[in-house]
Amino acid sequence: MNKFVSDVVDGKHTESGWPNTCYGVSKLGIIALTRVLARENPDVLVNSVDPGFCKTDQNDNQGTTDPARGAYTPYLLAVMEEESEDDAVSGLHFFEEREIPWTYQ
Repeated sequence: MNKFVSDVVDGKHTESGWPNTCYGVSKLGIIALTRVLARENPDVLVNSVDPGFCKTDQNDNQGTTDPARGAYTPYLLAVMEEESEDDAVSGLHFFEEREIPWTYQ
């Protein structure tokens, strides 16, 4: 993340291969931090969630997903009970109640 910020400040982020948007890089940072925190804190369940393009004040309600729908996956993760340590779900990224690859592919 520091390299991205440095390259943006220096005006060379594009030539360094970074995208021309901070939003996507910030989401990548959140996913990476999720994985690091999960690895460093094995007794804590740490996951990230993409709620979708929710209708909120932040986007002037232009989103296509109801906020309640976007909140459903984080809710499920918060109330999930594990039957054993092998059931622990941590360090993963979720969208619409399922794990998805961090690359979205």
